[in-house]
Formats: sequence, C-alpha cells, structure tokens
Amino acid sequence: MNETSNAIPPTPDRQTLVIDNLIRRELKVGDPRDPQQIAQALADRYQSDVRALAIQGEAQGMPFLRTSVIHPSAPPPAATNIDLNQARYDVDTDIARLLDDNQSKDIRPELEGWQQVIARSIDEGVAAARQAMDARQRDKAFAMRRQLGDYARLARLIGVLTPDLNRSFRNLGQSIDENCAVILVLMGEALANLGFAGGHFLLQAPYTELQARRDAVLNALRQVDGVAAMVGQGGTWPRGLQSYRQLAAILESRGQGDLRSLLTEGELARTMDELVQLASGGGSSGLRAIGATAWGPLARLNRFVQSTLGQVPNVSPELATLLEALQLFIDGFLPAGGFRLLRVARPSVLNYGLYGPSPITPAETRLMNIVNHRGTLARQLDCLTDCACDHDTVLAQIVLDKLLYDIDRSIDFYCVGDADLGLPEARAAAYSFLIDVIVNPAHADREHFFLNDIWPWNLAGGGQIGQPRAFTNTGMVPAGVIPEAIIGELDAIRRLLRPLDGHNWAPTTTPALFETIVSTNATWLGGMPAPMRFTSVMHDELCLQRDSDLQWRPLVEQMTIGCVAADEIFNTMQPEGILPLLLDRVLDLFREATTGLAGAAAAQAAANAALAAGASPAAAAAAAAAIAVPGQCAPLDPQIPPHFEQTLANRL
Repeated sequence: MNETSNAIPPTPDRQTLVIDNLIRRELKVGDPRDPQQIAQALADRYQSDVRALAIQGEAQGMPFLRTSVIHPSAPPPAATNIDLNQARYDVDTDIARLLDDNQSKDIRPELEGWQQVIARSIDEGVAAARQAMDARQRDKAFAMRRQLGDYARLARLIGVLTPDLNRSFRNLGQSIDENCAVILVLMGEALANLGFAGGHFLLQAPYTELQARRDAVLNALRQVDGVAAMVGQGGTWPRGLQSYRQLAAILESRGQGDLRSLLTEGELARTMDELVQLASGGGSSGLRAIGATAWGPLARLNRFVQSTLGQVPNVSPELATLLEALQLFIDGFLPAGGFRLLRVARPSVLNYGLYGPSPITPAETRLMNIVNHRGTLARQLDCLTDCACDHDTVLAQIVLDKLLYDIDRSIDFYCVGDADLGLPEARAAAYSFLIDVIVNPAHADREHFFLNDIWPWNLAGGGQIGQPRAFTNTGMVPAGVIPEAIIGELDAIRRLLRPLDGHNWAPTTTPALFETIVSTNATWLGGMPAPMRFTSVMHDELCLQRDSDLQWRPLVEQMTIGCVAADEIFNTMQPEGILPLLLDRVLDLFREATTGLAGAAAAQAAANAALAAGASPAAAAAAAAAIAVPGQCAPLDPQIPPHFEQTLANRL
C-alpha cells in the first residue's frame, strides 16, 4: 500500500495566498496568476509614469530614452494660498515686533519659545488640513487649530495684564486667529476641490488603517479555524475549534449558509477587499462609490457578527477576537461628520447645485451665523481696553476673551457634527450658559449682571434654565463696563447655541424640550456605541475648560508684571477668581437643574425601571444618582480592579 495514499492533502501556501490577495486588492485583477491581466493592470496603474510612457514609445519604434513627456503647467495660486501667506507673515511680524520691543526684554526667552511652537503648529495644521479627506489628518488639523487658539487667547490675556504691550499682544492674537481660520477653510477646500457634488460620505478611519484592520480580521480567523491555533499549543483546550464547529453547524441548520461562507479566509478576504478597493485611496469618486454600494457587504458582515454573538453558546476568546476585529473593520466604513466644513470654506452663493442638491440644514445655517457673529465680536473686543484700562475693564476683558475662545471651540464642534442636536452640538451648547452670566435675557434692555455675588437663577420658582428671575447688581464689575454692542453680539450667539425664547431649531427641537433634556439629564446616543447623558456631557466639557484655565496660572505670573493679582483671575478658594467663578456658576446651574422637580422625577423613574428589570436596590440607587450632576469638577482616576488573590482573601 502506498504510504501517502491516506495522507491529508497539503493546505495552500499561506504566503502565496497573501500575495494573491495583495495582487487582487491593489491591481484589481480577477486571476493573479494570469500574466496578461497583471501586465494590463500595471499599464493602467502607471499610465502617466515617465517610464511607462517610454515603454509605449519603444513599442511604437521610438528611442526608449527620448520619449517626449508634456508636463502640465502649474496651477495659478488660489485665494486661500494668498490668505495663508498673509496670515503667516502677520504672525512673524507681530512676534518680531514683540521681540524687538524694549519693554518685553524680560520675557524674550518665552517669546522665542512661542515663536518656534506657533510656526511649527501652523505648518503642521496647514499640512494636515490639505489632506482633510483622511480622518486622521482632519483630526490633527482640528488639534493644531485648537492649540493655536490657546496661544491666541493666552496672548490676549498677557496683553491685558501688561498695558504697555497690550496692543502688540492683541495683534498677535488676531494674527493667530487668521491662521486658525485659514486652516478651517483649507479643510473645507480639501473636501470641495475633489468634487463631491452631493456625495455625503467620509470614512471614519484613514484609508491606510483599513488595510491593517482587514489583516487583523484574517489573523483572528486563522486562530479560530484551527490553521494557526493548534501550532505549538498541544497543551491547551481547543476552544477556538469548538466555537468554529458549533458556529458552522448552527449557521447550516438555521439556513444561514451565506454567512457560513465567511468562515473561509478566501471569501472573507474577498468581501473586505471589495470594500477597500471601492475606497480608491480615500478619493472623492471612491467615497461616493462606497456611499452607494457599501451597504450590501456591510449588511452581510453585520449579520454575521450579530448572528454569531447570539447563536454560539460558549464564545471562546479566539471567536471574541474575531468578532471584535470584524466590528472594528465595519466601524471604519460608517459615515463620519465633517461636511459642514464646506459651508465655512465656500461662499453661500455656491451652495446651490455645486455642493449638493439637498437644502442647507438648520445646523449648517446656525454654523454660518455663528462664524459671522464671531468675527464681529472679535473686532469689538479688540477695542475694549484701548479706551480704558481700569481694574474693572481688565477683568471684563479677560472673561470676554475667554468667551471668544469658547465660541471658536463651539465652531469646531459644529464643523464635526452631523445632527441637529448631537453630542458635538451639546458640547457647543454648554458655552451658551457661560454667556448667560453676562447677558440677562429677562429684561428688554438686555441689562447684564457680570459675576454677581448672589446666584441669579431660581429654578425652584419655575424659571426656565438660563433665564434669571431675581438679581442684585453687586458684582465684581459694575454695570456699564461692557458696551451694549458686545452684549448684543453675545446674546445673538447664545441664541444660536441653544434654542431660546420660542425660537425652535427644528419642529422637534424646542426651548421647552431642551430645558426638559437638561433638567432630566436625558440619555443621548449621539452616535456613541453606548448612550451618554446630555447634561453630563456639557458638565464634562466645562470641567475640561476649567482645568485648562487653571493650568495657565504659572505662565501668566511669569510673563506679566502683576498689575492685577493672579488670585483675582485663577484662585479656586474663597474669594474665587473670575475664571473659576464664571464656570462654577454654570456648574451650579446644572446641579440645581438635575436635582430640581423634573430631575427628581427622572431619578425616581430610572430607579423604578432598574428594579423592574431585576436590578438590585444598590444598582437602582446608582441609576437614580446618575441623573444628578455634581456642582463641582472631580478628577477622574482610573479604576483598577483588585488582584484575584486579594479578592479571595477578602471573601475568607
């Protein structure tokens, strides 16, 4: 008998399979072993390359090295490039003026450090903004824009505390704002210049990362199907093989054989490669193709994940790894926000026809109006301390500059949002409550009460959130310090950040509904994998701002002459500085709202629902306590579970 007659046929070479899949994915050929298909695919891929043109010329009888190549002429400079050059020149000029000023000789090393960091941030932000189609580069551009915004606000803060250099520092802040605006426009142009023409699909993950996620899925599958799981692991239980066998049997018995085919590496790789190939490097045509066709393969992969989770009795670690890797790959093709950048980068007259047949959404209209009001407000703030530099005006200038910085952050949130009231819009709405401390909407003349000693909101009396009922004008800054024009701009921006005074954002987003959502701290999905609580999101955003402001104290003390004591600005004890006090009042507002009548009813309803679902009394109490928002900011520490030996010792 032949000794090899009963031998198991050899499995395909893994390395060969990987190379074949690579050729199919990159060259888009059906048979990776057909030389004609590969030659034609290479000719199509490199048809504009100089060497490819030389080969074509040689085939026509021309000398190989003398094939003429016509180079396209360089495009004329775009308007945004001119704006960028001017903005960079303004920053360089303003920093050079500060360095040459004799009055800044004591802080020259600090300014030289600013010069290097600001220039590098502008370069990195511009480079990332030009590649805004890539999700990772788009996030980096927003990060650089925020970092530059920090320097702009810090320059204004140091300037108002150094009267002799106030105008020079404010000019620097204005120039930095110019670069921040250009970065925002460049991101919009990166989307518009590729010709979306109505396509509304952006990848959640960068195109390069999709390849890595695809390979992670295939590696996880090899651990499940036994090809790689049993190599050198003879002393372990075959949990992956058991899950594989159970899953294959269940899918077959329940008539889901189309899903069982995904358990083979070739079919799973083909399905994922189809999606990756449609992306075409993250270009406009590829994204539009994905937006129209990806729903089919993604629906199949989603059914596989959901069916596997619910049908296998004992999910092994190997199968769980496969499901997580596959879900990560699917998440990369979910549509991402960012198309509102087109509204900022392109004139509104071009919205008809060129950038989509759908009408402008109310959120996009609010974004454009906020941008317009922001520019007007910034010009007015630059003139505030030119007329007077008394103690009260300096304090008012510090707080108003903070509000200008917060308005920039709300613009960023709106640019990345994609809903009328999602989580980004909720974070932007948090800044409207800071404006409430300045603007009093209860009076027709918009009389403002700036940092009053008595908390003005009286929710127990039935007043709406953010609308004062009883006031005293005994604050740190008397009325009349802030010009009425600035109050008007702040009031207009406040109404754009959240629905107020009977003006609905949408038929379903009314001021009454917004007040109910805040007071009950309603759960809010907002695109997250797990729901979050609406007021808690706003609370966390303001706590991040409070912590960021306090970190500036050492730098301000180092770079200013101390005309205004640092305690009046940053002190967290009694009496509080103006910046912590401004934020603490809004945090107290959230606490009073969620512990009021509506909040108490929502907490009781959450506890009853938990008890009805079979939760313990402790879990029900925790569900009720989650409604209330603390009035202060508590640092978040990682929760490290105890070691299993310590847990066993505590039970003995």
